Amino acid sequence: MRDVSHRVAGTAQGILILVAAALPVMGVVLLSPIAPRLSAAVGTGPGGIDLAPLLLTAPALAIALLSPLAGYCLDKFGRRHCFLAALFAYGLLGTMPLWIDNSYAIIASRFGLGTTEAIIMAATMALIGDYFTGSQRDRWIAYMTAFVAFAATGFYILGGMLGNISWKAPFTAYGFAMLIFLAALPTIFEPDRSAVPTAAIARNGARAERASGALLLVLLITFFCSIVFYIIPLQLGRFLETRGVTSPTQIGLLIAIAGLGNPIGALAYRFLRNIRFEVLLAASLALAAVGLGIGVAAEGVQPLVIGGFINQLGCGMLPPLTMAAVLRLAPPHRRGTNSGGWSTAFFIGQFFSPLVVSLLVAVEGGNDVLLLLTGANILVCGFALAMFLSDSIERGTADAATGAA
Repeated sequence: MRDVSHRVAGTAQGILILVAAALPVMGVVLLSPIAPRLSAAVGTGPGGIDLAPLLLTAPALAIALLSPLAGYCLDKFGRRHCFLAALFAYGLLGTMPLWIDNSYAIIASRFGLGTTEAIIMAATMALIGDYFTGSQRDRWIAYMTAFVAFAATGFYILGGMLGNISWKAPFTAYGFAMLIFLAALPTIFEPDRSAVPTAAIARNGARAERASGALLLVLLITFFCSIVFYIIPLQLGRFLETRGVTSPTQIGLLIAIAGLGNPIGALAYRFLRNIRFEVLLAASLALAAVGLGIGVAAEGVQPLVIGGFINQLGCGMLPPLTMAAVLRLAPPHRRGTNSGGWSTAFFIGQFFSPLVVSLLVAVEGGNDVLLLLTGANILVCGFALAMFLSDSIERGTADAATGAA
């Protein structure tokens, strides 16, 4: 029988969830500064295939593929047990490359790490939905997405520092999960979801169908927003090179400056949460489009970085906005599964973002200015999408709330 607690969550639970939510970001970001050295370290596979990209992307692939299953396990076996097991396994699998030298074994451990990250991502999102409600929930969502964005910058720096010691040294940082595991033991409790009957949302078939349809629309929007979200983080370096910036150190610094808009945008969601979903989505995409437009409008590096910062302000609001919508639409007994669905949509969008950019570059003949203009057009399409889907999402949110009442 599931061990359900009637404790009330507070700041301690919220802070621990914030810290744990940063672990999946560590999966790839921590190793990015040593990516060039990984090719020489892990060698090549059959046919001379470079194994380093597999080592880097294996966690993200696991998250994209397994997040719905991870979310289902949370709903089936309980949040606390799955979360604690994932934290412990994260620490073991993350540090495993310190003790093994076989390249294929290291890649396998990295895929296993991504499996634990899928559980941790779904668990942190579901626990926020279980522990908190209303404005309190939206506030913690904003804090979580902002903290993860700030943490990513710190992981870049940490990975570079440890990488100066050896290519294996960055893997020691994954052991930090063990400390989070120890802190979670007395802090994280199984939420009481019995207060809301699991079949409540099914009282009205039409209502339940509309809520499910609205959830699928939000996941579709999440996928689209993820493609847009990663244009600047993944492509700003190449834009800077076309304007004469060639130093990797300088490029990294300028990307970090532009990226500061991301956590600021995420925090801004806390104060804008009462705005209707489609209005805030359209405004966020419009702000991102304005940023791209500023980067196009003037020559030189400074306008490009300023435009990137403004773009990231808008993009920073997209994860908490869509995440909050998923949690509002999800009935308590499916909150884990739907959180996993959000993770899958966002990570698949991350995978497709550079492919879309490469396609646009090919269509536009490699002209980065035209690429930025095309990116702005994509955001305008997103604005139209938000307006087209707005009524369905708002009705679905209302139906979900009524069904859970």
